[in-house]
Amino acid sequence: MNKDKLTLKTNLLREIFELAPRKFKEGDETNNSLSRKFKISEKEIKDNLEFLFEMYLIKKSPVKDYKEERAFEWEITDKGLDYLEKKEIEKTQEKSNRVIAFTGGIIALTTIYAFIVQSVNLENYPQTYWVITPIFLILILMCLGPLVKFIVDYWKAEVFEK
Repeated sequence: MNKDKLTLKTNLLREIFELAPRKFKEGDETNNSLSRKFKISEKEIKDNLEFLFEMYLIKKSPVKDYKEERAFEWEITDKGLDYLEKKEIEKTQEKSNRVIAFTGGIIALTTIYAFIVQSVNLENYPQTYWVITPIFLILILMCLGPLVKFIVDYWKAEVFEK
């Protein structure tokens, strides 16, 4: 499965944030479990992890008994935390933009419907009026669906997460 490289790195960084600090051994099951989770090869996981290390988004430091255990401790850096924070803000902004777009769609559809009905005087043509009305009603309901979902999710987060 070919994923957007930036999204993959961001998701991998999130996963490290969830797991760290923790010991990871060389040749450990870690890369294998991450590759299964993200459905990509272990080599891709290794390459992406190396990129995250090189960009100082995560760091690895040898444990005290490194000679015996051959393990590292992975930690997310301040730069990595800032990056994740910015990504979360972008995700929230994207949701808000989507809600604004759907709200604009509802207003536009309602306005177009009112304009068509009044300017053509469709009330005098009942058959055409009853064909156009359900079509616009369906389009408005399609725009209302995501808007209602957003409102319900927001309400659940505000009420039950506190």
